[in-house]
Amino acid sequence: MRRLMDLESMKKIKSTDIFETLRHSKNYFIANIATRALGFISIPVLTRLFTRADYGLVAVFSSYVGITTVVLSLNSYASVSRYYYEEKSDFGEFLSSTLSFLGIIILLTVPIYILFYKQIGSLTKLPGLLPVYLIFASLFAILSSIYRQIMVPQRKSKAVARITILGSYATFGVAVLLVYLLKENRYLGQIWATLLVGFGFSIYFTVVIAKYSKLSFKVEHIKYILSYSVPLIPYALSGVILAQFDRIMVNATIGAASAGLYSLAYNIGMLLSLVIYSTQTALMPDFFKFMNHKQYNRLDLLIKKVFSIITVSALGLILFAKETMIILADKKFHSALSVIPIVIIGYVFYGMFTVYGRYIGYEKKTIYVSIVAITAGISNIILNAMFIPRYGYIAAAYTTVVSYFIMFLMAWVVAKNILKQRLTPLWVLWRPALMMFVFISFALFLNRFDLNVFLFVVIKLLILLLFSSIVFYKEIKIILNLSGQI
Repeated sequence: MRRLMDLESMKKIKSTDIFETLRHSKNYFIANIATRALGFISIPVLTRLFTRADYGLVAVFSSYVGITTVVLSLNSYASVSRYYYEEKSDFGEFLSSTLSFLGIIILLTVPIYILFYKQIGSLTKLPGLLPVYLIFASLFAILSSIYRQIMVPQRKSKAVARITILGSYATFGVAVLLVYLLKENRYLGQIWATLLVGFGFSIYFTVVIAKYSKLSFKVEHIKYILSYSVPLIPYALSGVILAQFDRIMVNATIGAASAGLYSLAYNIGMLLSLVIYSTQTALMPDFFKFMNHKQYNRLDLLIKKVFSIITVSALGLILFAKETMIILADKKFHSALSVIPIVIIGYVFYGMFTVYGRYIGYEKKTIYVSIVAITAGISNIILNAMFIPRYGYIAAAYTTVVSYFIMFLMAWVVAKNILKQRLTPLWVLWRPALMMFVFISFALFLNRFDLNVFLFVVIKLLILLLFSSIVFYKEIKIILNLSGQI
């Protein structure tokens, strides 16, 4: 009887919306950890092999890959997953039309780009053949994105996780070998590894994509791409600008060494983006399902739980930022520690934006998303131009917070007042966020005292545990009640 009740309790838990979301979130989170391996797992190794300037050049190159990927493809691949959610029978034909359109664009643009690669290198401050490498890295990124656009709507999170883990660790292994063998310009080892592994996996992505594609080129599909994906180009570029362009500006303004310091700290702060991406990606199918069937209360409850996970993760990262930096990075990078908590707070606001930005995307009013992103991106560029020369790379972290807050606020205003949508209430997000800030303030207050290191770590663990218990009080109560029935 006890075992039967135990099984019944597990069935109840597994049947909840949040359990299904977390199940796929786990897979995406693992995949994202692997994807960021070159930024996180590789930190203890590469920060000891790289100079600050080497680390900065690799970070700047990666930033330009994001920009080039969007520009080179006109963002056409972004409509693939959205069309899948239309639940039409011609998805294979749509995919073929997308690939044909993408191929035409690449054939027209790549030769021109290669012809002027030296001028582009001078403009971007990328030395040698890096501008040429940029094109190949972007092509591989496009194929990877299309693969994900096909897999995610089908909830094939394990397939995505496996291929991402394998690719990331292969890249890391090859990178370490090449960087170690190079006596100078060691940053090339990281970039060459990305290209070699990217080429190999692109062959696999091409085979998988071909299986889903049915030879076709329809005008109505091209119109769909142009109406959905092209208006999202400013949004996609602004996303790169907000996440990456500050590194480019730091590199151009105060040098590659400062860009390396800032990039290292930013990469650690960006750990929160793994949680955001993983939970939001896993939530996406349920979001469309609940919106289509007008099950708004279920959606609000799921978003509340997902955002609570984000705030708990943010608090944990901020509380243990110093310990994380000491464990991961070489001493020569420790001076950038103050950047980490600021970046994390910025990503909390980005997490808020993803909630209300998705409502706009649901209505397929992508032009509004682009307007929001452009405004935030322009604000970021202006603020960086004003304050980086005066205050150094720390200013770039603060401008990130301001820019992401602008994105969140504008997305909410558009969805609420322009599109007149029924939205998840603001308090669902702000209640755990404000509590998080209170707990951060308390930890900062305690930091003023000369506490024993071990004691302070224990106190921070207790703070995190208390906060988690508060935001997940109802869920913990349900689990305890179920346990009490056994």
